[in-house]
Amino acid sequence: MPVLAPSLNPPGSSKIQTTTLITIPDPAISTENEEPQSDGSPSTVSRVTFDFENISDALAAHLAANLVGHVLFLKSQVPFPVLQLEKIPNGKTNPRALKLRTELLASFDTLSSHLGTTFSALSTAFALTTRSTSTTTPVVQPTRRAYLAIVVGPSIGSAKTRVMFAVDGLVARVWGERDDLPAPDSESSDEEDSDEDGDEEESEGEEEEPSDTESSDAASPPPSRSPSPCGAQTQATLRTANRLLSHALATAEHSMLAELAPSQTHILLRAPRRFAHPAWIPRQTASNALDRELKDFRVEAGDLESPAAPKKTHGRNKAKVEGAWIACRVPGIEFLEQEGKEEDEMIWWSWDGKLVGFADW
Repeated sequence: MPVLAPSLNPPGSSKIQTTTLITIPDPAISTENEEPQSDGSPSTVSRVTFDFENISDALAAHLAANLVGHVLFLKSQVPFPVLQLEKIPNGKTNPRALKLRTELLASFDTLSSHLGTTFSALSTAFALTTRSTSTTTPVVQPTRRAYLAIVVGPSIGSAKTRVMFAVDGLVARVWGERDDLPAPDSESSDEEDSDEDGDEEESEGEEEEPSDTESSDAASPPPSRSPSPCGAQTQATLRTANRLLSHALATAEHSMLAELAPSQTHILLRAPRRFAHPAWIPRQTASNALDRELKDFRVEAGDLESPAAPKKTHGRNKAKVEGAWIACRVPGIEFLEQEGKEEDEMIWWSWDGKLVGFADW
């Protein structure tokens, strides 16, 4: 009987195709460690670059939830990684620790679910913003930059640490629209409505027998609905992307590990005012402070030039902003507020859920 042993040769293909037929390259190519800063210290921003034309809302949401889970563990908000918490037996756990663990896992599941629709709504808001600032609708929507902040502390204003998450190349697409359909024109739609009204008046009182063609057309989905991607293929892509982000965080010269007392973790999103989602609350009062943190984060990531004379802090060195920068082949556009209207102004929104850390298990 032959003995099966693992092969030492590389597999025939290590690339996984996404729903857009774009492959994920080898992790050694996709994960990038930033070069040391001018002062010789390692960068606090981990970078992951995917071989995609753009980053889908589903991929952005999945990686955002993954990063939140890493931050909870690295910042000592949970005694074990989130995935391991679900596997701990309840037999020897004291009631208080069991309650805290159950509440955190339930909140984390809710956040993961909300992030999926959140990035879809954000992608839609970016697409509508592009239309409002352009006289003609582009054939291909430019990609945008999305920013998420993970704030650990009793409140948003009294944070112990902040971790930024950048999605450089988020697809800007109105949810439910197909890419190959032109945007509706208001003048042509008015003319079509008037023609349809005239046809309806002429056809009043007449009855037509339904045909097989009409019934088949009615059963087919509307043209504005995109075909659903292959579930197994999408899950394989998300798992691979998840491993790439975890690999980048694990191999980074700067570690996010910090011994912090269990507290509350706040999730904030930078989005235009037109952004609409029931789970997010606008936080205009916190926008100025978070915008300053975001600027420092972009400087640390090499996206902005470092100021010639940094501001001095009162008696202590300001901690560098940590985070992860997710990119693709086509860089996203940084939206400038003066280009748009008031509803296109970029502000920060906070998730209305709670992630309360604990130490006992």
